[in-house]
Amino acid sequence: MDDIEEILKKIDTDSLGEILLDKSESIKHSDSNLIILKIGLEDLVNENFQNTEHIISIKYGDWNSLKNFVSESEVENIKNIFEESLEDIKEFDDNDIEYCSQIYISALYCNEEFVWEGTTF
Repeated sequence: MDDIEEILKKIDTDSLGEILLDKSESIKHSDSNLIILKIGLEDLVNENFQNTEHIISIKYGDWNSLKNFVSESEVENIKNIFEESLEDIKEFDDNDIEYCSQIYISALYCNEEFVWEGTTF
């Protein structure tokens, strides 16, 4: 069976990124900064990106709740995504974003593995 990295080499990650960006946009006016989604392996391989399941939405910093749905190492990965996104935004965009809590991320998992994310602010 293909691993996630091999699957990603074969699929349209631009389309996947757009879908995840839309998911991130959808939580901008909620109390959440992060939405965790999962997709089945067959749907990922067949690029059925709309077939995602909502797992949890949390506010930035609610890492204890997140630990109930993803591993400790994935919690750290998500924290890093927020921090790296904040640094990129500060470096490349002229805006008022100063805190990770002003960033919105959707993260997609398949078979407990991180697949892709969409970030907006």
